[in-house]
Amino acid sequence: MQPAEFTQLSTAQQLDILYYQGDILANRYEEEHIFLLYSLHNFYVELRHDAYTNQLQAVSAFKDTEQLEAYLPYLTEEVL
Repeated sequence: MQPAEFTQLSTAQQLDILYYQGDILANRYEEEHIFLLYSLHNFYVELRHDAYTNQLQAVSAFKDTEQLEAYLPYLTEEVL
């Protein structure tokens, strides 16, 4: 599966796949958002939640490691 295929799935399907096949790598907080980073197959998935309501606001899938920069303080050497 590639990021483009993953983003075409319904949100429920995306979350099921992350739950059963993904590995959570890190979480971070930014103002009123909570971000969760997952590794899935050969790409990454980021979930953005509202910190107050815990509602899922966005799902993004990517391979570009530049997008991991915000997570570097939270990632262990084993992940890198």
